[in-house]
Amino acid sequence: MKDISKDIVAKIKEKNLVPQSRFSLQWKNYVFWLLMIVMILFGAASASLVVFNLVDFDPRFLHHMKLYKFFRIILFTAPYLWLALSFSALVFGVLAFRNTSRGYRKSLIFITSLVVLIISILGVSGHIMKINKKMDQMMIKKISPEMRSFSDPREGRWMRPGDGLIGGEIIGIYGNNFILISFKDERWKIIFNEKTEKIDLEEISVGEKVGVIGEKTDDFVMQAFSIKRFPADWDGRPARRVFMRENESVGPMMLPSE
Repeated sequence: MKDISKDIVAKIKEKNLVPQSRFSLQWKNYVFWLLMIVMILFGAASASLVVFNLVDFDPRFLHHMKLYKFFRIILFTAPYLWLALSFSALVFGVLAFRNTSRGYRKSLIFITSLVVLIISILGVSGHIMKINKKMDQMMIKKISPEMRSFSDPREGRWMRPGDGLIGGEIIGIYGNNFILISFKDERWKIIFNEKTEKIDLEEISVGEKVGVIGEKTDDFVMQAFSIKRFPADWDGRPARRVFMRENESVGPMMLPSE
C-alpha cells in the first residue's frame, strides 16, 4: 500500500505551507460566541428595564379605575423601546449561537428557548438587585426630556388625568388638599380625605414626588383615591420645595427649566 504521508509532506514543502494556529482556524467561532454573549447581556439589560417599567402598573389601578382605562394605559405607555430591543437581542443571539461550532447541531426551538431562559433569568435578577433602577437613573440624567418618553414611559403614564392618573411634586398643602406641579409643569389641586389610600407615604409633605390615582372633577382639580410616593429623583429633577400662598389660583403654570 502506498504511503501517502510522504506525498503530503512533499506537497507542503513544495507550496511552502505554514501550519495555522488553532485560534486562527476558529476565530469565527470565537467571534460568534462573543456576539452571542453580548446579545444575551444586552437582551437581559433591556428585559430588566421592561420589568422595571411594568412593575409600575400597580394592581391598585384596577381597584380604582375602570378596566378599559387600565388596558388603554397599558397600550399607550408600555415600554415598547425595551421590548423591541429585547426581541432584537434575542434574534441576534439565536443567530450567533447557530453559527458556533456547537450551535448548528441544535434545533432552533431548543436554542431559542435556551436564550429566552437565560435572558429572563438575568433580567429578573437585574431587577431584584436593582441594577435596572441604577440604569434608569443614569439614563434620566444623560438623555434629553424628549427621548425620556421612549426610554422611560412611566412619566407619560402619570400624565393622563383624563384616565385618572397624575404625577408630580407637592409644592403646597392646605387642609384636605394640596397643590401638585405635574411633569408637564401644570398646577393641579388634589383633594384627599381619610379614605384616600397612601402607598409608601407616611404623611403628605411639601417636596414629595407622588403619583395620584383618582377622578378629575374639574379643570386642574382631582379627587384622590390613592397617593403613591415616588423616589425624590424620579423624574431626574431635584425637589423644587416651592411654597404657595393659599389664595393663589390653580391652573397651568410654566416654570423655568431647572
